Amino acid sequence: MANRSQGDTRHDRLPIKLIMPKQGAERRVTGGGGPPQPFRVVDDQYRHRLVNQITAIQESVLLNLKGVKAAPVRVKVIAKAAAKSHRPDTLFSHHTCPIIGSGGLGELYIKATPSGLAKLKASIEENTSDRIVKELSCIESIEAVTPLLRRKGVSAEDVLRYSPRGKNGFITRVKLFSFGANEDQTAIAIEFVEACKAKGIQLDQRGYAAQSWIYAAECRSVADVEALSKIISVRSISHMPLVRTVRPKSINLESSLPQLPIRGSDDLDIPVVVVVDSGISDQILPLNSWIVGRDQQVAEPYRNTDHGTFVAGLICWGSELNPTLSGLESSPCGIFDLQVIPNDDPSRGDTLALMESELLMSLEAALDEHANKYKVWNLSLGTDALCSLDEFSELAVELDNLQEKYQVSFVISAGNYVTPPLLDFPRTPNQLESGRITSPADSILSITVGAVSHVDFKNKGPKQHHPSAFSRHGAGPNYIIKPDVVHYGGSCSTDGLHIHGIRSITESGIAEDIGTSFSTPLVSRTLAQIYHQITPLPSPVLARALLTHHARDPRSGKRVPDGEENYLGFGLPSSAPYSLECTPHTATLIFEDTLRPGYFLEWDDFPYPPSLMRDGRYFGEVWMTLAFAPSRGARWGTEYCETHIDAHLGVYRERTKRDTGEIKVEFKGLVPPEHRNPELLYEAYQVEKLRKWAPVRTYFGDMGETGERGLRWRLKLQLLTRHGVEVDEAAFKPQHFSLIITIADPAGTAPVYDEMAQIVRNRFQAQNLAIRTRTRIRGTT
Repeated sequence: MANRSQGDTRHDRLPIKLIMPKQGAERRVTGGGGPPQPFRVVDDQYRHRLVNQITAIQESVLLNLKGVKAAPVRVKVIAKAAAKSHRPDTLFSHHTCPIIGSGGLGELYIKATPSGLAKLKASIEENTSDRIVKELSCIESIEAVTPLLRRKGVSAEDVLRYSPRGKNGFITRVKLFSFGANEDQTAIAIEFVEACKAKGIQLDQRGYAAQSWIYAAECRSVADVEALSKIISVRSISHMPLVRTVRPKSINLESSLPQLPIRGSDDLDIPVVVVVDSGISDQILPLNSWIVGRDQQVAEPYRNTDHGTFVAGLICWGSELNPTLSGLESSPCGIFDLQVIPNDDPSRGDTLALMESELLMSLEAALDEHANKYKVWNLSLGTDALCSLDEFSELAVELDNLQEKYQVSFVISAGNYVTPPLLDFPRTPNQLESGRITSPADSILSITVGAVSHVDFKNKGPKQHHPSAFSRHGAGPNYIIKPDVVHYGGSCSTDGLHIHGIRSITESGIAEDIGTSFSTPLVSRTLAQIYHQITPLPSPVLARALLTHHARDPRSGKRVPDGEENYLGFGLPSSAPYSLECTPHTATLIFEDTLRPGYFLEWDDFPYPPSLMRDGRYFGEVWMTLAFAPSRGARWGTEYCETHIDAHLGVYRERTKRDTGEIKVEFKGLVPPEHRNPELLYEAYQVEKLRKWAPVRTYFGDMGETGERGLRWRLKLQLLTRHGVEVDEAAFKPQHFSLIITIADPAGTAPVYDEMAQIVRNRFQAQNLAIRTRTRIRGTT
């Protein structure tokens, strides 16, 4: 997109066009594909090996079953067979042993019963149909779920060692397998509770959704951990994560506050960010004017408001306190103080731990009371649990559920790497795993924020606008892009000796500090402005799409290069005014609509400005952002997201066959460009490289100096599903999405906006994206 110059003025900016739904042509997806082709030879020896594995399960697992005669069994399939079209759901069916979940890519779980395993064994031995042979060819192994697998390779001693203390023991987190909505699931849950009761292990499910089958379990000994690890219905057991803020390392600069804007008594209609943190000081009078409410859930002896106050100062006065940083919002923003995190710094008084289950209880209680009024919730917090590539964390899943239930947006810090030497950029090989984001930064409905440096280290530190040495990186599980965006959060050398912080306030005056905790509120206030300025109130999906669509690489002002999204996300967001308007040389369209399974939406002859068309060729740039809140299933591990939308914008071209001279019209995808090697597009490649199943994606098309030839444009969106979520038509809702498309003249000369506005007026039912009249702050301290 053409960069706005500093000389842009208010009258240059023009409203975005909102295209009304139900104007795309809905067409049924036609069937395709040839006969099943096996991945390898399936001979008698191959079948015999699988049969022997089933026999071992019958003898070692099923003989020990008590009440419920069913057990989860692990099936590993080859990576190329991970796609829905290759899934062995005929072999593993309700007639034999149905698939009940998955873990990492190529890892399935089936529900094994005595009769089901007998039928499965017979099918493996005798069935020679093309479909079964194809499905057999993708199987690597069929094996029991072991206690070590349930502990994810961690010893029982270490699980207990890392678990926080409870009243009578140590608190672990246990998750059960889900057999689906049937009587067996209720029965295995009852069996689990009874087994724990018999061993004196206390359980608590508060904070977690009832159907999550997650419990806090208080273990008194290693033997208790080992006992839980052996229960057939247990999927995982780990220490209960503690939720913390980063202990402030602030450097006091000034003992008094400068002149800062205060909120007047008539400044009532302002955006608000809920600060979910350690609390905000009530001793700073100018700050008090911006606090619209408080909910203090931490007892007085355990309060330490240093961190929360610093966060709040950035939300209220980030640009005033950091005038040399570009791109900071300066519009007014209020704060709601949700104090949930107790002090963990012994030098500041009594300390107390906060478990993730306790955080969830506090959050839901506050959401129940305030979610209708406040839509942006800042969570500058985290745990010490590294996010996996194979499974979404329990805390992330619960935060997704809360956001969907209450229709709010959580903005979460990516996490800080604190052990010197800190992280290099580019990363060294041994930093790729240890520097990954920490839970709950893998929440797919949340906006995760990393930090970039505002200073330029000559050595032993990041360059300006590069990721800060403490800022953790992605990808998230299933290779979703995390962090989503970045902002300035201070910087330091990799040895931690030289610190250049971002400025905010404390009870002592002005201070500097570093951390993703402090880049996060800068994004929260921008998102709050987007929510506030659009009327009527936008959906969380549209608000997120707008924030993402205008994010840019802070180093270049352009799109973040492929391969660097795991460190910079989609880039640094633009301030709200630029996210919500166009210029004379750009035109932005928003499509909000729904997709049904088995159908696609098509806009043939998609509009394109005539000034960017010459001699049968198209010129200019196209930026496209697609966002949606996918259907989700936590029991499916890395396949947590159960719906996906494919989007393609391209042109029809004439192609002449050399042998016959026949002219055919074919579609050529330009945004995103069609892949040059279709044979590489197996599921694992699409997931890792093309971010398939990710809830937000951006695309960019540069038509180049010579342009792209074509007859006309076409936009197509298609819904993909898995795990049969679409089968229950009563429960499955059409997938809502927000699609933003910007067409721009990078030279900044063509009248793109006026031309597109006229075409849209003639061809679509559309309206301007309505924006509130901006207000100005009246007073200063």
